[in-house]
Amino acid sequence: MNDPHERPSPPPPTEAAEPLRPAPPTHPPAQPGDSADVLLRQWEGQPPGVDVSSSAVLARLLRAARLAEDLFVERLRRQPGPALTNVGDFDLLRTLRRAAPGNALTPGQLMRSLVISSAGLSGRLNRLERDGWIVRTASPDDRRRSLVTLTQQGRREFDRRLESHLAVERQLLSVLSPEERGAVVTALRKLLLALETAE
Repeated sequence: MNDPHERPSPPPPTEAAEPLRPAPPTHPPAQPGDSADVLLRQWEGQPPGVDVSSSAVLARLLRAARLAEDLFVERLRRQPGPALTNVGDFDLLRTLRRAAPGNALTPGQLMRSLVISSAGLSGRLNRLERDGWIVRTASPDDRRRSLVTLTQQGRREFDRRLESHLAVERQLLSVLSPEERGAVVTALRKLLLALETAE
């Protein structure tokens, strides 16, 4: 029999609820390393104290340009019609196509626009004239100067290839978001202005 004077035992203590812990932060997957990362790792400590951090930018810039040019050349060679097998020739035709008035430029103007030597330009002009893309005529203002223009066939063939080339450019840049492309444009404009000012 229970003693009426005995105090009831206190209920066992309840365990305090464990506070909710925030979920661990999620991190985006690490970007795979590129060939410039391999290059920079190879330079670590060889030789000691040499700062090669500039190569993180310039190695990527130069390699991307070379690989893009290889892609452009490969696509240009697929095109039917008159042969156009290098980006330098295509750039010269593009420079003439956007020129005004009359799409005629002097060799000096082409040299400055394309950043090319006189010998290099001469080789391109000879090749493109031989293949029917351009024609050279004497300037009416100075017979000692020549003017370079697209032939009618050259203009038609270039216009046919232009949209295909621009589509390749867009495809190449599709890995970048609009914001990333804007940031690249801003950074490269700053670099290019510095280089052009130093010329």
